[in-house]
Amino acid sequence: MPFELEIIHWLQSLSNTFLDYLFIFITFFGEEEVVIGLLGGIYWSVDKKIGERLGITVFISLGLNSILKIIFMRVRPYLVDSTITNLRPSTSPGYSMPSGHTQSASTVFFGIYQFFRKKWLLITAIVITVLVGISRMYLGVHYLTDVIVGGLLGFIITYYMYRWLNKKEDLSRIYEIILILSGVFLFAFYIINLLKYSGTTFQSKDFFESTSSISEMIGVLVGFIIGVKIEHKYINFENHKNLLKNILRFVLGVAVVMIVRLGLKELFLLIVNPDDLIENQALLSISASLLDFLRYVIMVVVGIGIYPLLIKKLKI
Repeated sequence: MPFELEIIHWLQSLSNTFLDYLFIFITFFGEEEVVIGLLGGIYWSVDKKIGERLGITVFISLGLNSILKIIFMRVRPYLVDSTITNLRPSTSPGYSMPSGHTQSASTVFFGIYQFFRKKWLLITAIVITVLVGISRMYLGVHYLTDVIVGGLLGFIITYYMYRWLNKKEDLSRIYEIILILSGVFLFAFYIINLLKYSGTTFQSKDFFESTSSISEMIGVLVGFIIGVKIEHKYINFENHKNLLKNILRFVLGVAVVMIVRLGLKELFLLIVNPDDLIENQALLSISASLLDFLRYVIMVVVGIGIYPLLIKKLKI
């Protein structure tokens, strides 16, 4: 809608070096690294049960966000209007509706409030969600309706997931259903995109770009459930209130997860580099997307299901 472009124009008319860096910093609160840090910190160092329930809430929300982007296929503002600048060009284009960063921030921070019920956490959730939404428009990558829908979805999902999960002690049946649905959906999604990008030539890069984000989100869900099952069956670590040990748990855990994440990325790029894909490389483009799926499965399994073994061994 025209007025949404005008809002972005107005925000970018205020642009200067300070504001550019400020909003790039603010938008970071909706990114993967913050999600990993907050969920991991709660799971390892505060309350494992809450961390598990908050984790499944966040990953379902982000999976839904990826699906909605593909359904709406809304082109980002800076690609529609050449006078709008993408102030963070290192990020991939993708689709615009709903805002993934805003929905991520909303889900994580409102989720933390739902499970811990502190007034200052509610205020924090509102402020961060609003600021992340503004930052996405200022950076030229989202419309007002994108951030409103993303923020509302995050809040609604956390509200109802909290009420539902709080009534259940054992989530194993739910996890099994999610695993089955995830596998079926990913397979069907690949088939649909194979048909979509096939023709006289197979559009390898288009296939990868259309499937990679879904592959990552499904990978996170699958990895989370496998990790939880491993931890429940073989490890069963306990939370404690020793501050120094909890800080060490958190720092070491984030380091382990990020090393796995970045290490696997570099390793898998040696196998298939998506930037090198050319037409009619269906097998390589599928492989690249599946490697993204596998990378996120392994990363989350390590963080949720294997790192706790190190916690027990080191007695931290």
